[in-house]
Amino acid sequence: MVEEKTLARTLLHSFISWHFRSRRLEDRIRELCAKAVATTEQVELNAILEHLSAALHEQIERLRKQMMQDHMRPERRLSRF
Repeated sequence: MVEEKTLARTLLHSFISWHFRSRRLEDRIRELCAKAVATTEQVELNAILEHLSAALHEQIERLRKQMMQDHMRPERRLSRF
């Protein structure tokens, strides 16, 4: 029973941590998109687009890792025997 509570807390903590990290990255991507649309300087636009590209790659890698972790977890089924 204690292990189940500890596991639930750990899973909740990791989800909350992932959610806020992901949220900050999504906010940064939105901000960079807004800056790219608003800028008129080509040099500034190039710099913004480089940062945006890096942020998008980071988001893709996070999603890939999350999918692999979800895929690698064994399916939990109750044994009736």
